[in-house]
Amino acid sequence: MSAADDRLFRDVFGGPGGVGFADRVMFPQARAKKITKIEVVVPYDNHHPGSERWTVEHDGRDSCAYLVKFLPDGHGGTTFSTQKDNDR
Repeated sequence: MSAADDRLFRDVFGGPGGVGFADRVMFPQARAKKITKIEVVVPYDNHHPGSERWTVEHDGRDSCAYLVKFLPDGHGGTTFSTQKDNDR
């Protein structure tokens, strides 16, 4: 499971620049998408940067992994970036 709180999770999942957004751009032809795994790579605690690997399955066949990096902004908020995980 993700270490992100509910609001951050929703932003990473469906917001601009999030996993859902990136996956729609990378795999526009996929009809059914499902997050099959969220792996904490570096734990995130709102004070130190962290990262997670989110895996999305397409149409019950192929999968793609995304690396999500969390960065605290120093004011109680968090920014994040999403990129395709080329190692997976």
